[in-house]
Amino acid sequence: MNKKILILLVSLVLLGSSCTKFLGVDEVNPNNASAVPPKLLLPAALNNLALVMDNPRYFEFCYLWFGQWSISSGYSQPLTLLQYQLYNNSYQASWSILYPIGQNLTVMQNAATDPNDAGYVAIAMILKAYIMQNLVDIWGNVPYTQAFGATAGILKPKYDDQKAIYENLEVKLTAAINIINNLTVNANAIPASSDIMFGGDMTKWAKFGNTLKLRLLMHQAGMANRGTYIKSCIDSTSSTGYLGAGQGALVNPGYNASAGEMNPFYQVFYSASATQVADAATYYYAGKDAVDFLVANSDPRLSHYFGAPSGGGAYAGNYMGQDVVTHTPLGPKNTSILGYNASATTGMYYMIGSPTQSAPILTDFESLFIQAEAALRGYSTADPSALYASAVTQSCAYYGLTAAAATYLALPNPQVNYVNATNKLTLVLTQKWIAMNGIAPIEIWTDWRRTGIPATLHFSENANKANATPPVRLLYPQTEISSNNANVLAVGTINAFTSKIFWQP
Repeated sequence: MNKKILILLVSLVLLGSSCTKFLGVDEVNPNNASAVPPKLLLPAALNNLALVMDNPRYFEFCYLWFGQWSISSGYSQPLTLLQYQLYNNSYQASWSILYPIGQNLTVMQNAATDPNDAGYVAIAMILKAYIMQNLVDIWGNVPYTQAFGATAGILKPKYDDQKAIYENLEVKLTAAINIINNLTVNANAIPASSDIMFGGDMTKWAKFGNTLKLRLLMHQAGMANRGTYIKSCIDSTSSTGYLGAGQGALVNPGYNASAGEMNPFYQVFYSASATQVADAATYYYAGKDAVDFLVANSDPRLSHYFGAPSGGGAYAGNYMGQDVVTHTPLGPKNTSILGYNASATTGMYYMIGSPTQSAPILTDFESLFIQAEAALRGYSTADPSALYASAVTQSCAYYGLTAAAATYLALPNPQVNYVNATNKLTLVLTQKWIAMNGIAPIEIWTDWRRTGIPATLHFSENANKANATPPVRLLYPQTEISSNNANVLAVGTINAFTSKIFWQP
């Protein structure tokens, strides 16, 4: 059976047809999928995870608020974004998709009753940790211990403490890694056709889990009195290692240039015939902070992140909320578009990329940046300069620019050159910020919330914005207020600007 068709069929069994709404966290799946074997459940879960994490519509605010993108002045500027006006229905779709994916991973975990299928149990634990980390980073306290069908009969799950969730995720990830490291010779191999991220390579799954652990820990690195805990957690699986160069967690179920079967990022902007999708390719344009950084540092990624303005001339971006009547560049013709090359039918060489490229869940260069930060903070004996150089190199390689990376890193500019940088952590996190453009929006938001880096960002210029800086969290979804109101209210009063995620100073 065709891999794409197989994934679609299993997705329909688990999530319902496209004509129905996604299952909420407090709903029971009417389809009993317990008889579906784990090897059929895994590709559906990975495919659906990529569909939400790599669709920029779900997390556009991260790119727009933090200098990466702007909105074309050819469109009415959305005041909710410009003025930081969040509502309970703002960006709630990701909640309504991520929880059912986690529930289906629990189905997969429970279906792996054969001891030789322990690899599927470990994978389910790792992917649920990935999902929960993102949910916490967006909303703080969220359902966890009573979510995913963990407790039978509970339709309105309680909200757990966010710090406690993070700490439990560390425990679960360590347990999953230990399962993988202790798989017996009789363990059932996970077929490559089922594992559309690592092709059945369990060593990479262990490293992915360990990289997630390190990501969770570095999110907490700015907290007071957290150093001993962080060091202990790192030491618990230090021998496993992390995702390195060429080992990115990238999903590809067989993307091709057909409607509904393309890379989820690409298909927001272009159709299968490579024609522009209305209100996408002409809606998101370059952010001035990102363009200025790339231009000032002679960054080889500039022409791959952004295209030349349609009116010709130099690369240029706009600030969020910029009044195009009084500022330059004026209008969409003089603002750089998001990078795209119509002839790039394969590969990952531009921001919008191609219909067939793999969808990133966690890239090798993000892993290397996280490792560099950990080394800089003294949590490992690895060389932070080497990790930093490898991170930048792999970011360039993602766009087919491997040869240009060495020249770029050798520039004397302290915003690029590790030796010349006066603040190494600022260097690493600023370069991570530019590398995550179009790749990992939530991490862009998270890094700024926990460190304030880059400190040079220009926030919305709208005179009526609700706060000087962007919100630090989203408000709980309207769907939860309607169906799980008592537990939402039990969390207390939530303010988008002051109700910080626990790891934020």
